[in-house]
Amino acid sequence: MGNILRHSGINIGGLNSISWIFREDVGVFNFYLSSLNCQITPRPGKSWNEIYGTPETIQLESEQQDTPAGIKYSYKLKILVPKDRAPVESELYAMTGRRLIVRSGDKNGTVRIFGTMDCPMKVTSKILKPAAMEGFNGYELLFAGEFFHPAAYYVPPTGPIPDDEITD
Repeated sequence: MGNILRHSGINIGGLNSISWIFREDVGVFNFYLSSLNCQITPRPGKSWNEIYGTPETIQLESEQQDTPAGIKYSYKLKILVPKDRAPVESELYAMTGRRLIVRSGDKNGTVRIFGTMDCPMKVTSKILKPAAMEGFNGYELLFAGEFFHPAAYYVPPTGPIPDDEITD
C-alpha cells in the first residue's frame, strides 16, 4: 500500500459540469482498475452531450457499503436544470430507461467517469414548480448507479493530468 500524502494545491469545492453519452455510442472504453483511470472515445459521429445546471446545484453523493458479494460503491449525481420547457422534457424522455456513461468535472479540474459498459448509470427526473414565484422552476435530474469499484478518473487523449501531491 502507498501513502496518502498532504495536498499542496488549491482545493475549490463544487462540481461545475456534467455530460453524458449513451452506452451504445461509446467506441472505446478502457478502464484501468489499478490506477482507476479511464479513457473513453465516442463512436464516429457521436459525442458527449452537455447538461446545463443552475450554478451551485450539481451535487455528488457516494457511499461505500460492505455486502455479502463484496464492497459496493453507490453514486448519486444530482443537478437542477432551469425552467419547464419542451426541449428538456424531450431529451429526458429519450434518456429515460437508457444506459448512460456520465462525465463530471469539478472546480479543481478533476474529471470523473460514472458508469461502465457493464454497469452504466441511469437517470430519473422530476419537475419542480413551487407555489412561490421566487422558487426554483425546472427539473431535478438524478443519475444513479452501483459498482464494485470506485468511479474512474477521466484521462484525456493527451495523457494523464499530473498529480500535485507533496511527497516530503
